[in-house]
Amino acid sequence: MKNLRIKQQLNTILAFLLVPLFAWQAHADDHRPDIVFIIVDDLNDWVGCLGGHPDAQSPNIDQLASRGMLFTQAYCNSPQCRPSRTSLNHGVYPFKTGTYFNARFPKESKIQTPSMQQYFVENGFRVAIGGKVFHGGTPKIEGVAIQNRLPDPRPPKGKDNFGGLKPPNDGYPLDVKDEQMGDYKLAQWAIQQWEQVTDKPVFLSVGFYRPHRPLQVPKQWFEGFPLESIKRPAEPQDQDDWNDMPLFARQLARTHAHKPLHNGLSDHEFMVANKQWNATIQAYQASVAFVDQQIGLLLKALEENPRGRETYIVLVSDHGWHLGEKKHWCKGAIWEQTTHIPFIVQGPGISANSRCSQPVSLIDIYPSLFDFAGFDIPHWADGQSITPQLKAPETPRSPVISSYGEANTSIRTQHWRYIRYEDGSEELYDHRIDPNEWDNLAANSKFSETKKRLAKFIPTDQHAGLKVQKWIEQFQIKSD
Repeated sequence: MKNLRIKQQLNTILAFLLVPLFAWQAHADDHRPDIVFIIVDDLNDWVGCLGGHPDAQSPNIDQLASRGMLFTQAYCNSPQCRPSRTSLNHGVYPFKTGTYFNARFPKESKIQTPSMQQYFVENGFRVAIGGKVFHGGTPKIEGVAIQNRLPDPRPPKGKDNFGGLKPPNDGYPLDVKDEQMGDYKLAQWAIQQWEQVTDKPVFLSVGFYRPHRPLQVPKQWFEGFPLESIKRPAEPQDQDDWNDMPLFARQLARTHAHKPLHNGLSDHEFMVANKQWNATIQAYQASVAFVDQQIGLLLKALEENPRGRETYIVLVSDHGWHLGEKKHWCKGAIWEQTTHIPFIVQGPGISANSRCSQPVSLIDIYPSLFDFAGFDIPHWADGQSITPQLKAPETPRSPVISSYGEANTSIRTQHWRYIRYEDGSEELYDHRIDPNEWDNLAANSKFSETKKRLAKFIPTDQHAGLKVQKWIEQFQIKSD
C-alpha cells in the first residue's frame, strides 16, 4: 500500500509538471502557419514573371509573384522527375543517394530521412497530398489525406501521338472543357482540403501535371498561340552553338534520356526533319496557360484562411525543359534551360513584388518549410533555408549543385555556370553577358582561376551511379 501511494504521488507530480509542457505545445501549434506547397511538372522559365518567352501566358503565377518574392535564379538539383522530387521531399542531394535518373540503379542507397509530409503529420499538422508531388505515386503515410494524379481525356483513336519512346511532338487540342481535365479536378480537391476547418495547422502539397507530356489540353488554350505567331528560342547568329561544346556535351544534347533514338534521329533532328518544332512549342505554351488557369483556381481559394492562421504559399517546378535550345528537347541535361525553374514564396512579412537574384534550388525547400512552420531545421537537411533572403534579398548564398548522373555536375552561381562531365570535359558560361550559354569559356586560359574556384564546389564524394556514356554507347553510337 505504501508503494502504491508513493507511485500515485509521483504520477501526480509528473502530471503537474507536464501541464505547462502540453500548454506550451498547444500554444505553439496555435501559432504555427498553414503551408501550401505547389509543384508544377516540367515547367521551365516560360512564365511571364521570369521572361523566358515573350508570349508566355501565366497571369496567375505572375500574380502570385507580385504578391511575394520571386527567386529569379532558382534551379533544380536533378533534371528528371524521380531524382528531383525524391531529393526535395526528403531533403537530401541526389549525389548522396545515387538517385540520379528516373531509371533506377540497383546500388542506389535507400532514402533514410522522412519526407517533409511525414514529419509534419507526425508533429501536429493536418497533411494532405494531391496530384504528382512524388514520382511514381504518393507513398502511404498514416494520417495523411491522399489524392493521386487524376486521368485526362485522350485524343480520338488514331490521333494520339504520345509515347514514352516517341519524340515530344504529342501535342493535341482536345475537344473537351477544362472541367474534364485531371488538373482541374485536382484544384477542386485541393480547395476542398483547404476549406476544411481543423484545430491543427495545415500542410497542403499539390502537384499539377501539365505541362508534362503529353502536351494535350483543351483546344481553347491552343487558340491563344496561333502557329503563325510562334517564336522559337533564340539561336546564335552565323555560328553553330555546338562548335565550342565538348563531344560529350554534343552527344548529351542528342540523347533521348535513357531511350533509343528515332530511327537514328535525335529529338531535335526529328522535329526539324518533320517540321514539328513550332507545333510543339504551341502545345507546350498552351499547356502552361492551361495549368496556370487551374493553379489560379486554387490561389483564389487561398486568399481566405478558414482557420484564421497565417499562410505561406510556395510554388516551384521540378525542373526545366528544352524546346530546341542547344538542339536539345525535354529534360536530361544540366544547362540553363533544363535546370532553371520558377520559385515563388508568398507569406507573412514577405514584401510584395520583391525579387531575389541569389542562387537557390529545390534542396532548399525542405529546410525552408521547416523554418516557416517553426520547427528546428533537422541536421540531415542538405539545403539552406531561404528565410534570410526573404528578409534581405541580397544576403549571399552558396552556389547551386545540379547532377545528371555520377560525375556530371553543374555549379551555378549568381553570374556563372560551370559544368564538368564524367569524361572530364567542361563548359563555362558568364551569364552577365551570355544568358543563352552560347560562348563556352572553359578552354580560355583567362578564366582558369574562375574554373578552379567553381570546381571546388563539385562534391568529391558522389554516390556511384549509372553513367550517361553507357546510354550514349547503347542508343546513340550504334545508330550513328
